[in-house]
Amino acid sequence: MTNFFKAAAVTALISMFWSCTEDVTVPDDGIRPSGSAVKGFYLLNEGSWGHNNATLDYFDLSSGTYTRDCFSTANPDLEYGLGDVGNDIFISGDLLFIIMNSSNIVEIASASDARHIAEVPVPNCRYGTVADGFLYVTSYADDGTLYKISLDGYKIEGTLKVGYEPEQLHYHDGFIYVLNSGGYHAPDYDDTITVVDTETFTVEKTVQTGFRNLSKIICMGDVEYITSAGDYGEDPGAVFSYDPASGEISLIHGQSVSNWCLFGDIIYTQSTTYDESWDATASFGTIKDAVFSDSDFLDLEGISLKSCYGLAANPETGEFVVCDAGDYTAEGSVYYFNADGSLSWSHTAGVCPSKVCWVYSE
Repeated sequence: MTNFFKAAAVTALISMFWSCTEDVTVPDDGIRPSGSAVKGFYLLNEGSWGHNNATLDYFDLSSGTYTRDCFSTANPDLEYGLGDVGNDIFISGDLLFIIMNSSNIVEIASASDARHIAEVPVPNCRYGTVADGFLYVTSYADDGTLYKISLDGYKIEGTLKVGYEPEQLHYHDGFIYVLNSGGYHAPDYDDTITVVDTETFTVEKTVQTGFRNLSKIICMGDVEYITSAGDYGEDPGAVFSYDPASGEISLIHGQSVSNWCLFGDIIYTQSTTYDESWDATASFGTIKDAVFSDSDFLDLEGISLKSCYGLAANPETGEFVVCDAGDYTAEGSVYYFNADGSLSWSHTAGVCPSKVCWVYSE
């Protein structure tokens, strides 16, 4: 799939979630409660492009209950449900934000029960973050735009030109770091990071990285770790670090990673390679102290991952969630692994399960 199609804390959480026709506890499938300050997680199933079949699932760690398509159940009056192609999901305070790429909206809901609060129109929206009372969203509109949205009234306060086709972004110490992909300009992909001063909402500087088609970002300490997707051909992409204080850019790994997550001082990675028949093979690794290593941190014996599409770590326990999109058109699967890498349980998810958003206990 192309780069542009591939498509946290709650301050109060009600003790009982919502009633749902598919809300069932499934002990026979191995799902079991897990004591944790993390209450559970939302899983965004991005759906198939053009089919308006994105959905939202929820897993309650305290009860071992997995709930399918809870956004539609919580919002029966929304005619089109969640929308078309869910691209990003995150929580800030008591708000749940879902970036709906093909529907061209940012859905804002209650983090406690996924009930609709507002939607903001943002064309070709990609990823978002919250900083100082504003929501910032990257968009492919006008070659590359950053939207600034007030959380008081949910109105667009401004737009700012960034690099070509921006993807993920990260806020740190007064600045937003925007990754530019150039996804619509292939083979002339972008290789820049746009640094935005949030106080003035202006471009502080543009950083030339030398790595093309930037896509994902994780911050560890004061250093940004970034993936470059390359050109999906001869250029395999890379993982590199960027230190904003010194401006130093360092190669970490000479190949792009498909998914990654942070737990403690380790970044866990998943990469997908394809053979001549486009059959996918998933491999895993870790980044610690700026060094990449191959690592079988998950026990996949007896598990056939057809299309690994998401990886997340419970921020308290180090347990892992892995999403399998299958053939990208039918229902996918979600796997929950213990911290030691052994499989805890698995469950059927929606179409193209991809993004996990952790929900904290009160």
